[in-house]
Parts: sequence; structure tokens; C-alpha cells
Amino acid sequence: MSEYESGTGEAGLADAEPNVVTMHGEHGETIYAIDTDGDGTADVVAYDDDSDGRVDRYAIDTDGDGTLETELRDLDGDGRIDAVFIDTDNDGDKDLAALDTNGDGRFDRVVADLDNDGNIDTDVRDTDHDGVADYVARDVDGDGRRDYVVTDSDHDGRFETVRYDDPKNDPLAQP
Repeated sequence: MSEYESGTGEAGLADAEPNVVTMHGEHGETIYAIDTDGDGTADVVAYDDDSDGRVDRYAIDTDGDGTLETELRDLDGDGRIDAVFIDTDNDGDKDLAALDTNGDGRFDRVVADLDNDGNIDTDVRDTDHDGVADYVARDVDGDGRRDYVVTDSDHDGRFETVRYDDPKNDPLAQP
């Protein structure tokens, strides 16, 4: 990274403006590193991936530990955040994602890797975009295949269908 210019914020003052350092990345993208608390470490990094003057994604240190564990992204380039990715266990891998799949400004899908094996094991969806989950799929045993799916197919707010995709986790199929 080269070509940087420092902001005018003063470290240590509670009412000081954040210190912003602007850099240009290897592929021409513009990167803004923002130190909001004046400790010399960026708390927020904003990326203008196509250098069009509009930020495409943010990386944020939400817990103050010096690691940027949360990422906000504008996936479709409309200027609004469509996805949030979070590293909940601070291992360097994002294991939770919330997505706005239809661009209405509300998250309608959440996926998680709860057992940290690199595979999605929980998938929650609001298929009719009314703000209520209609579909939940889980991989309980960590084998990479869904064990069951619960759906609210008539969208009345109550799950009425349970489908077991893995017979070893179907309580009705147990001996």
C-alpha cells in the first residue's frame, strides 16, 4: 500500500475527530483506516473497492481487542449494506452471516457455522420477506449434511413441517 495522507485528529482527546488514514491498495482500491478512540490502532477500515467514491465494505473491531471481527458489505453496489459477517469466536474465520437477499433493507437470511468446521450448520430464512423466519435447516451432527428442515409453508408464523434428511437423527426412525 502506498500514497497515504493522515487526518487531523488528535490522539487522547475525548472530543477529537477520528484520525483517518487514506491509502491505495495493490489493485487501485481506496482504503480508509479510522482510529475512533485515538489509541493508534484502526477501529474501522472502510474499502472503496472500485474507487468510485462510495464505500463498498467496512471492517470493524466491535469489541476493542484490535481484531476486525465484523464486516459489513454492499454486495450489489446500491450504497446500502446487504450483508454482515462476524467472527464470533475470534479465530480469524467469519462464522455468522446475515444477508438481505432481496435488497429491501431487512436481513432475511442468517447462516452460521456453530461448530467451527467450515461448513454452514444453521440456515434460517424469511422466504416471504415479512420479518418472520419461515425455514430453518440444521446439521446437528457436523457431518456436512442437513439433519432436519423445519418450515412454515403457509406463512402464519407457526412451523408446521419437519423433514428429517438424515435418518440417524430422526426420532421416529430410532429403534
